[in-house]
Amino acid sequence: MLASTHGVGISGSSARMVSVQVHRTKGARIHASGISWNALRHCLARVFAAFETCGWQRPSGAITLHVGPEMHHALTAHLDLPIAIGLLTSMGKIPYEALEHSLFIGEIALDGSLSSTTAIPQFEMVSAQSPRNAWNIYTPALILPSTQTREKRYIHRRCSHLSELVEALNGQRQLPVLRSKNNWNGRLKRTDETASLFETIRLDKQQRLALLVAAAGQHHALIIGPPGTGKSMMARCIHELLPPLNEAMALQLQTWCTSRGETMPLSEVPPFRAPHAQSSAAGLFGTWNKERAIAGECTMAHGGVLALDEFPEFNRSCIESLRTPMERQTIQIGRTSGALHLPFQALVVATANPCPCGFFQDRQRKCSCTASVINRYLHRITGPISARFQLHLETTVEQSLAAELPSEAPTGLSSLANARAAVQQVRKILTDQPRLDLTWDTGSAQALEDHVGYHRCSLREVHSLKSIARTHALIKEWPECSNNSRPEIDMESVAFACQFRIFDRPNWWKNGQSTNWRNYPSEATKTEIR
Repeated sequence: MLASTHGVGISGSSARMVSVQVHRTKGARIHASGISWNALRHCLARVFAAFETCGWQRPSGAITLHVGPEMHHALTAHLDLPIAIGLLTSMGKIPYEALEHSLFIGEIALDGSLSSTTAIPQFEMVSAQSPRNAWNIYTPALILPSTQTREKRYIHRRCSHLSELVEALNGQRQLPVLRSKNNWNGRLKRTDETASLFETIRLDKQQRLALLVAAAGQHHALIIGPPGTGKSMMARCIHELLPPLNEAMALQLQTWCTSRGETMPLSEVPPFRAPHAQSSAAGLFGTWNKERAIAGECTMAHGGVLALDEFPEFNRSCIESLRTPMERQTIQIGRTSGALHLPFQALVVATANPCPCGFFQDRQRKCSCTASVINRYLHRITGPISARFQLHLETTVEQSLAAELPSEAPTGLSSLANARAAVQQVRKILTDQPRLDLTWDTGSAQALEDHVGYHRCSLREVHSLKSIARTHALIKEWPECSNNSRPEIDMESVAFACQFRIFDRPNWWKNGQSTNWRNYPSEATKTEIR
């Protein structure tokens, strides 16, 4: 006697419909196909105890259970309900016609009550996996399909006990219908900060404009400077400038939080992830095994900022593994059984000290590190990984003290509201036209060619310089660039792009080693300070 129903199989952070078939014949054995024996053994122990509590006898004979497509995961408690319904149908407790166009999701307790303790991510209703489409979804809670396959033809019926579900399938009871609500209307919205970091941080005009360019063009930034010069605050300022998340991106973040065993509210605020420098490669990029896939910090920063503070202190494997994700915006985790692809659409902002003590290149405080120690420390940021950062910003104590705060009534791009509007507008232009090619005047094109020839820039570095100059030109002409007319890349945009590449300048390391370049305070000055 064969009974077939449908359930949901979880595969990492996604779920899909699976077919659950139960076959009973003469004999005294239990065989599992498509599911591990330990998972089936635990499931049958719960199901048989629930049968006895409800007054039903255990099914007799040989039982063969098949779950297809085959599941390689051990967390299968959500398949308790479809397996129990299949067994009851093979015993004659439920008519076969009642299982037509039905999907069952839930975990069965020993007393027969149903629960949805196992978090089910948004599942895909793929009709090609089964000759029948699922219409009625029986579940203790509301389970939404994915945004790509979400349709109104799926009816969610709430069931809290196994006996109630059996009566409903026999036509003796009417189960209530769960109505889905638009949760996006109740999302956490970003409030207007009264005292934002972008308006209170002390930066010069070029550094403030560099933060705007990084946020608008999604350019990865590497900030180097002594301690206390505002490197971490600059990463927070970039996060303040990012546009809000849309519904699809927010739902994706919720799904990946489920894979990590975490919960997060639906929010339009872009994420800001700041992993510790001692984080492992699995914690940073994610991992997956036979049970589930777990998203890493890179994926959890989707649509936001991934702040890597004290970047040279990270593990060497973590630093070098960022090359491909930063360039292709995807993370591929390979195993012998397959490969897992996770998106990496986050803005990476890395901060670093110029040396272990932090006072290299400082004119006022002496550096206690030797040249070999500094050289070994900076070589942790290799050339290939530094080339992935389009913007290289340098902060000093003198710049932080000399910079002035914006006026109390900020105008132009010094205001957070105007800066956000400019970033969102430029991002929309670059998204709608990813291959936007602005016109170059004769002087700017020749200046870029001279810079590339003098510093022997690679093709990747040339592409970074062009993209930064393009973003700078769009930001500079805001809000006139919203029209069909596009600005021209002039010498100012090229100079801006070239000055934020400190690793391309050969004199950057030489100036730091030169004792004549430094100007330490005299003993008389120190006494006056005391």
